[in-house]
Amino acid sequence: MTPRGLRGVVEDLRTDAMDAPETLKRVWCGLVQARLLGLRLATADPRYRKLQVNAESVEHQLARDLGTSAALAGEPLALPTGAPTPLPLDQLQEAVDALVEFSRTARRTMLAAAPSATQWDDERVLRHDSKVIGELGAAWLGQRTSYRVDR
Repeated sequence: MTPRGLRGVVEDLRTDAMDAPETLKRVWCGLVQARLLGLRLATADPRYRKLQVNAESVEHQLARDLGTSAALAGEPLALPTGAPTPLPLDQLQEAVDALVEFSRTARRTMLAAAPSATQWDDERVLRHDSKVIGELGAAWLGQRTSYRVDR
């Protein structure tokens, strides 16, 4: 995953007409891509490792919550792990910008789709987790402190 690739996901979220279930599915796919990019960023430069740890708690909360939606019920939602190939140093800031943009766009898209949800579990996740996904951008901007003492 590259910053350009995540920006493509953002563009799709921004421009495609989607119902509530499709929005939840696209947000999940985008979250997986954001996770991969964040891992590459954290591997490239130790300054971003702390931000990745803070973002990781949000990613896991989102994965758990998305799994409670009607649209994704029964789907095996597992976030990628491991140490991927580090990003080139000239892409670090671009990656942070793409991660923040994904968070903001997903939040707006989720809020816009919530009123059209026909299943309560989808509406609940779209409304509640629009706030949670906003925390993902805050984590990458260094605005979300860690619960861990060593971070």
